[in-house]
Amino acid sequence: MNDVMLKAATTTKVYVGSWVDTRIDALQKKRERGQGALEYVGITILVVAILVALLNTKMGDTIANKFKEKINEVLNK
Repeated sequence: MNDVMLKAATTTKVYVGSWVDTRIDALQKKRERGQGALEYVGITILVVAILVALLNTKMGDTIANKFKEKINEVLNK
């Protein structure tokens, strides 16, 4: 290979490598963004399931009554 071809090949490799790195970074950021939303949905479903379970037991009523008592104590002071 002569110097011109070697320089062209090297420059092309640098540009392609830079482009690939940029695309990989963009794809990873996009994936992480979606993963965060999915985690929020999972946490929300878990919290709702716990609340439903507590509301269907006497323990849920006990907790609700304790909260009401404490709120009334704070408001009446």
